[in-house]
Amino acid sequence: MPEPISAMNPATAGRYSTTAIVFHWLLALAIIGTFCVGLYMSGLPFSVQRVKLINWHKWAGITILTLSVLRGLFGGLSDEPVTYVNAPQLAKDHGVDVREVSCSTPVDYVNLITLRAGEHALAGTITGRRGDPRIVMVDDHMTDVPPAAHMLVVRNDDRPGMIGVVGTLLGEAGINIADMDVGRAAEAGSALMVIATTEPTPVELLERLRAVPGIVSVHPLQGE
Repeated sequence: MPEPISAMNPATAGRYSTTAIVFHWLLALAIIGTFCVGLYMSGLPFSVQRVKLINWHKWAGITILTLSVLRGLFGGLSDEPVTYVNAPQLAKDHGVDVREVSCSTPVDYVNLITLRAGEHALAGTITGRRGDPRIVMVDDHMTDVPPAAHMLVVRNDDRPGMIGVVGTLLGEAGINIADMDVGRAAEAGSALMVIATTEPTPVELLERLRAVPGIVSVHPLQGE
């Protein structure tokens, strides 16, 4: 059975092993190296060397992204310091299934990371020459929104007026919406809003949103 995730203990948050510190800086160098390789190979003519570099660049990028997603996921939830070293083990201990998909002839995305735990799922990818991260699936609802420090996931009945109600309540509380996307499930009747706000949503407002007819659930997400 997956272990429960508790709130982070501030007394332990600052203690990192030498291995974790060294690995952190190695990963930082890998990010810089991956960026430099991308710039270098963009000017190369088509050749065997360029194909090899593209494959390495793809592997390095998806590996770094996976470790970063796991560290960000558990960083604010675990009662022990979360590093790029122990993040994969934490995911395994808590029953989080991590799937990395990379292919040269994709149906939707060249690189895709999907996390599943129980009834919840989250998928992300990187797009464009700058490698911008995007959240492309939440609980099997297709979305397209960049991750942010403060987010809301609102599940609701798929009917007119729901977006307006949520936007009005946020506006009346002085909460600015930075990004937003609405995803539908494969089966009709259910929709989901992924909203990035410029500041955290107060608990009182979360309860008001949950009390709106047609809203099934409201979950705040905190990033780094």
